[in-house]
Amino acid sequence: MASPRSFVRYCLIALRSPRGRDTMMFLLFVVISCILWAVLSLNDEKQYDLRLPMRITNVPDSVTLISPGPEALSVSLRAKGTQLMKMTVGRMPTVNVDFRAFRSDGTVHLSATDLKGLVRNATGGSQVSVVYPDSLSLPYTTHKGIRVPVRLDYKVTAGPQSALTGRPRLSADSVLLYTAGSAPDRADAVSTEPIHLLGIDKNTTQRVKLMAPKGTRLIPDSIDVTFEVEPLIFKSRKVVIEPVNVPEGTKLITFPAQIDVFFMVPVSGYRQSDNHFRVVADYRTIRQGTGSRNVKLSLINVPSNFQNAHLSADSAEYIIERH
Repeated sequence: MASPRSFVRYCLIALRSPRGRDTMMFLLFVVISCILWAVLSLNDEKQYDLRLPMRITNVPDSVTLISPGPEALSVSLRAKGTQLMKMTVGRMPTVNVDFRAFRSDGTVHLSATDLKGLVRNATGGSQVSVVYPDSLSLPYTTHKGIRVPVRLDYKVTAGPQSALTGRPRLSADSVLLYTAGSAPDRADAVSTEPIHLLGIDKNTTQRVKLMAPKGTRLIPDSIDVTFEVEPLIFKSRKVVIEPVNVPEGTKLITFPAQIDVFFMVPVSGYRQSDNHFRVVADYRTIRQGTGSRNVKLSLINVPSNFQNAHLSADSAEYIIERH
């Protein structure tokens, strides 16, 4: 196996030979040709489609834009390759709209000519052919916002072994509402976009937008909504059957006198789950002369946090005693 020193010596001898010198000269011309081709290509003007971020600057603290405008402008322009490299390799240029230069009668107005001029300045003098949107009319107000409550629009259900606990938590229960015209004295609640979550089995937080009335702006325009979920635990207890609606001088006796009630309860309420729900036997449901010796049982006053509460039997035998 040849040593590295021997390999280097062999390469130097090959490069010094007539064929080696011809090969090096050929490679040199290839490199020079590639450089010239790249320079000429970068100097050629071509049509490019870009999205340039837009920002409104120099807005006074006393002013609130009802419509902040688009985050970016779609532009079609002719530019040299060197200009495009500056825009794409480095930071994409931002189209800055000076609020002071374009405000008029409660509106920031920019025509197609204004937008093309701003894009041309931002891109170093490129030839701008198309800007979308082709014009902007952004209302603003100097009035203070009024605080309005948030109304939650949701349909959320927990999984079969879980339960929703408490009310949904909002990151903000009210927001500021701004209008382009005169400031209103009051406003009704603003609603969230509909939330649909089915079968959730753990705490879930969702970012949801607020539905601003036409011609207004909400700050903030979205909130976080958290739905808390707990696992359910199976539980049972014996409850005394209570006769109800029994006429005076009559006594209704059921067999058995107690019955099992089965239910599922969230973990947090397991130890405090002995609420005073009742099992009743309604005398008025007895149909005389039918030969049936059973009275229907009903479970009432079931706490709202109990799930799947049911009796071990839907009826019980009875006898009637009259005094």
